[in-house]
Formats: sequence, structure tokens, C-alpha cells
Amino acid sequence: MNDIEQIEELIQRYKDSISTGNKENFYSVWSQIQHCSLISIDKYFEGIESIFKDFLQDTIHRIYNKIDLILEDIKINIVNNELAIIVFQYHTECIKSETLEEYGIKGIETQMIIKENNEWKILHIHYSKSGD
Repeated sequence: MNDIEQIEELIQRYKDSISTGNKENFYSVWSQIQHCSLISIDKYFEGIESIFKDFLQDTIHRIYNKIDLILEDIKINIVNNELAIIVFQYHTECIKSETLEEYGIKGIETQMIIKENNEWKILHIHYSKSGD
């Protein structure tokens, strides 16, 4: 598998881990060597434990009992043998836990990924919500 194929597979595993909230799958896409971070719409999360617990579990999966992350217009820029940047448009199709209402947002996400032990892993994510 070449780098682009490996990165595309990483993106799919990331997308699935957001929807399922599975800890093992979520951790498997993130760097285990470097210090990870995530910037969401209004918060900064530092370290894989905080990203999983505070962002994914206590925020996303508490607010929504179903979340589908749909990715579009994925651009992969391999900077060098150990660094790549991914940018894509996204939208979500969610069901709110409290009201069972359908809800969704859309925006843009940037991921910085690194090669670690011959595997691409997420180091940093920054996503924003579009105004419409």
C-alpha cells in the first residue's frame, strides 16, 4: 500500500471512530509518541486522553446518540516522508440525545499527520463550523 492509500485508510478509520466512539479504534489512529492536540469549534484539547474523554465521550457522544461524519473534497498534501496535511469539507448527520431531533453541522477540517513506525497517525486536528 502506498502513502496515499495508507492515508485514505487512516481517514476512513478516523471517520468510523468518531461515529462509534470505540476507544481502541480511536486511539489507533492517533500518534502514541508525539503530543496530540485538537481544536474544535470553541475548545482546545491537549493529549490523547483529553481528546478521547473530554471531546469524544463527554461532548460528542453525550450530546448525540448517533453521529455520522460525512467527508467531502478530501485533499492530501504529503509534505515529506514523515509529514502530511489533510484538508476536507465535512458535515454531520446526528440525532440529539435529549430530544431525538435530527441535527447537523458543516465546516472544514485540517489534520496534520505524521509517520510513526511506518504508519500514518494523527498529530493535530483543527476544525471549524461554517456559518450556513
